[in-house]
Amino acid sequence: MLRFPQRWLNRLLCYVGLFGVLFQLTAALHAWWHQIPLPHFWLLLVAPLLCLVSGLWSPLQPQQEPQS
Repeated sequence: MLRFPQRWLNRLLCYVGLFGVLFQLTAALHAWWHQIPLPHFWLLLVAPLLCLVSGLWSPLQPQQEPQS
């Protein structure tokens, strides 16, 4: 089950991932608005999504969350 983590490193990965996804979406919106071609946009989302998933999904978390 995905839930927001309690440990600091996992939480930091979530914040960095969310910021990265929002930044990439904002950059894509800017490129679209100014008609700048952005081929392979989904490749730009791999790193932020990996940060986000590694903070949320327990098998990928660097610090294991306590079981509740």
